[in-house]
Amino acid sequence: MNPDHPAPVTDAELHAWVDGQLPPERAPVVSDWLLQHPEDAARVQAWQAQRLGLQWLQRGVLDEPVPLALARATRPRRSRPWLQGLVASLMLGLGFAGGWWLRPAAAPLASASEPGFVQEARVAHAVYVPEKRHAVEVGAQEQAHLVQWLSRRLGTPLKAPLLEDQGFGLMGGRLLPGQAGEPRALFMYENPAAGRITLHVSVLSGDAAPAPAAFRFARVGQTETFYWIEGSLGYALSGDLPRERLAQLADAVHRQLRPETLAP
Repeated sequence: MNPDHPAPVTDAELHAWVDGQLPPERAPVVSDWLLQHPEDAARVQAWQAQRLGLQWLQRGVLDEPVPLALARATRPRRSRPWLQGLVASLMLGLGFAGGWWLRPAAAPLASASEPGFVQEARVAHAVYVPEKRHAVEVGAQEQAHLVQWLSRRLGTPLKAPLLEDQGFGLMGGRLLPGQAGEPRALFMYENPAAGRITLHVSVLSGDAAPAPAAFRFARVGQTETFYWIEGSLGYALSGDLPRERLAQLADAVHRQLRPETLAP
């Protein structure tokens, strides 16, 4: 196979990308493919949203303790394929008809005025944070390369904030497609006790809202997102943390990402 002309990306690889099962050597190829094929990027984003919605649907069930009677059972009951099929059909039919699976009843809905990049950031956080082996595309050991690569793809100087003083170490980052196939950057950090947080960076179009920084919080389920706009860049910091703690982290991030600190 000619390395200068890698094999076309298949649907199976796109699904593997969403599921975090893509072989590392194919990740750059799929990233480039999504940036060059907006229709596929839109499909991938829809799959990511579906996955997020299904995770929210099952979260309450998965968090429940196992009933004592079930834990003591020594033999399983006979399965009922027709019942399983009926439940699956109802879930898919209702979900795809109304989109309600994206809206967990226990969580507030996203505001209609919420910028699109915030929703993208929330989906990316939910999809990649649980991953064990493929949470990031380029690890922190290649931080200089990661920042240079993402800066080139987004067409603007970027920086991976340092949060060691806050107890969070950089894991690495990845390139993501936006709503219309535009490139986005994602940096992921980890604290052994508190978990992971993500910083999502978007380059906004000239008429998207190139305004001074305006800080906002948004919460869906257990995930808090602190977002702001600085010039033509949209930032969204997400984490399953108390709002006060995320605010401290956001302040540390913002101080390092002010325009004067990014100037070459």
